[in-house]
Amino acid sequence: MPSAALAWCAGFLPWLLHGTGRGAPIVLPLRAGLLTPLVLGAAVGGLLAGALALLVPAGRRRAALLATGSGAVLGIAVTVLQSVAASVAGAGFDSDPRVLTGLAVLTAALGVLAWGAGSLVLAGPAGAGVVLGSAAGLLPGWLSTLLPPSVYVSGLGTALVWLQALLLATALVVVGVRPGARLVLWPVVVLVAWLVGPALTAVAWWEPLLRPGTGLPRTLGDALAGAWQVFGLAASPLGRDRGPWVAAVVLAVFVAVLLDGHRRAQAGSVPVS
Repeated sequence: MPSAALAWCAGFLPWLLHGTGRGAPIVLPLRAGLLTPLVLGAAVGGLLAGALALLVPAGRRRAALLATGSGAVLGIAVTVLQSVAASVAGAGFDSDPRVLTGLAVLTAALGVLAWGAGSLVLAGPAGAGVVLGSAAGLLPGWLSTLLPPSVYVSGLGTALVWLQALLLATALVVVGVRPGARLVLWPVVVLVAWLVGPALTAVAWWEPLLRPGTGLPRTLGDALAGAWQVFGLAASPLGRDRGPWVAAVVLAVFVAVLLDGHRRAQAGSVPVS
């Protein structure tokens, strides 16, 4: 249980390292103007908490779900309550109870959903591949916020994209090619990794609209419609470098087929008694 709670907090490591020194000492970036790190941290933290179920010995699936689920819920509850309590004492838009309630509910819901996604590791190689694909989609954004601005270099973005491609290839290899039905999951894993980035882009576009003077809540519907359009544009293959994605699939095909051939050769060499 404590490990899952710590994993949840680890998702907000960029904020804990670089954010709490500004303003109120809150564990979570429970600010309307910090919606992107809030969503990113909840997604990464929940995914990590759910994936910890893989460390529980085989045959104890129910115990694993109970342990990681309890730890994730505990971590979410404690951090959200602390952040709300520290924020409500302030002044301005971010201390409005309606704003805090909305952000708290969003954080908790995303955390639980991400924990459920991370728990797919218990579904075997296919589930673990989906989890790794989700992690591949989150990796560039999370690492870019974790690293301090002083280490930014011109090629950092490119390096993160290729690191994402390597993790995606690993996810596809984990899914494997045997039985043949697993190949159906390959497009699913790629699609999950592909769509996470555009979703975060849409959140970042929506973030500046969550402030006083924008006509909320009357304009909320228009803001959501605009975010959906941004998501569609960001998800278009025409607006992204497809090279790393193609390279990830090609590498995964090569490694997965090689490993499958090796396993089949080993199985064929075992003497029959």
